[in-house]
Amino acid sequence: MPIIRTWLLQDKRVHKKQRHTNMRIHNRLVEEHGYTGSTATTMNTVRELRLEMKVGQKEVFIPSDPEKREGAEMDWGELFVDLNGKRTKHYLFVIRSKYSGKVFARLYPAMIQACFFDAHIRAFAYFEGVFSTMVYDNLKTAVKQVLKGKERIEQEAFVDFRTHYNYEAQFCSIAKGSEKGGVEGSVGYVRRNFLTPIPKVDSLEELNKQLLEKCFNHQARITSGQTHTIGFLAEKEQPTLQPIPKNVYSNCTLHPVIVDKYSTVKLKRNRYSVPSGYKGKDVVLEVGLSDVRIVYKNELITTHKREYRRDRWVINPWHYLEALQRKPGAFKSSRILTEIEQSWDPVVKKTYDLQIKKYGAIEGTKEFIATLLCFKDRTYEDMISVLELSLEQKRINKETVALIAESTGENIITLKKQKLMKFLLLQPFQSQRLM
Repeated sequence: MPIIRTWLLQDKRVHKKQRHTNMRIHNRLVEEHGYTGSTATTMNTVRELRLEMKVGQKEVFIPSDPEKREGAEMDWGELFVDLNGKRTKHYLFVIRSKYSGKVFARLYPAMIQACFFDAHIRAFAYFEGVFSTMVYDNLKTAVKQVLKGKERIEQEAFVDFRTHYNYEAQFCSIAKGSEKGGVEGSVGYVRRNFLTPIPKVDSLEELNKQLLEKCFNHQARITSGQTHTIGFLAEKEQPTLQPIPKNVYSNCTLHPVIVDKYSTVKLKRNRYSVPSGYKGKDVVLEVGLSDVRIVYKNELITTHKREYRRDRWVINPWHYLEALQRKPGAFKSSRILTEIEQSWDPVVKKTYDLQIKKYGAIEGTKEFIATLLCFKDRTYEDMISVLELSLEQKRINKETVALIAESTGENIITLKKQKLMKFLLLQPFQSQRLM
């Protein structure tokens, strides 16, 4: 028993996840001290000593009256999704009404502030009102510094957000998730019942639509200790909620940056390309939940889909074509070609390969870039359709492509269904030019 007391005293000074279990104490007694007593004897002895020494003693929980519960609780969870055939980690945002048990859940690629705010905005629309009080962990998107007791220094953006929606925030004590046990249980419930087995989808938006539908269906349940459905209680609670402001909170941040030598701007360890001609200039990034807009002197110059992974290059090949005309030798090993191979229709890479084969590495690259620049003021769909038409007749030089693009005009989609030869026979003069 003195040995066990020593170990339990040492446990008071270490993290709770690395303290002795009763079984570990028994095994150490056997292995290190030759103890020959039974497991049951050890268990009973350790249990009594824990109570005597107040080690690992559980808190007493105060039962609450469901009729007096007010506000809502929020929490994050983690899970995996098979997105486009690739297993990736996503983050589950959950808000639960303390009174009705009504739950809102949505998945995000990251737990950043833009996602945090977006989820609240959607949740308030789902609940058809704003709770007067919301209970949170001490998450970084809301709390800048934890002070003594319940005092917190909140993030300025979070203060602006909750002021816009006119609600109060309460924060749990450190390592006291039980203070919002309802929503912690809901995170597990949603993960097990709505998102198991691992979902297989083509887009996160598709999965979120399915998740929202399951949240609606969940309202038909009657939770333990209640006599009415969640939906019935939610209707009873709804008049007590505050109205949603007419103006939606602007979930966008501004970041002044300088365009670097790669014609890119950096945001959170990622690079986004900028059209040619802006190297060294001051621009402003308007960062939203799903996109990054680049503005120069109050004029929008380009938009990118926001990337949540780190150390990525988000490139629009069009931004580099004019520069590559002067440096065609750099194209083969560039990120621009990689982006074309990964994101554009295969017909574009096929055109490049054929032009390289016909004209050689340098001249073929020049021919390819000049071919693409024929579509500088056209849509991506037009470019793909014209290249497909030109490849049908094995005519891949830039003059042919430019002529087809010019001649088709607004009827590109219709002409795509026709044979190019028929088109040329109707216009003999153009046919001679193609030869």
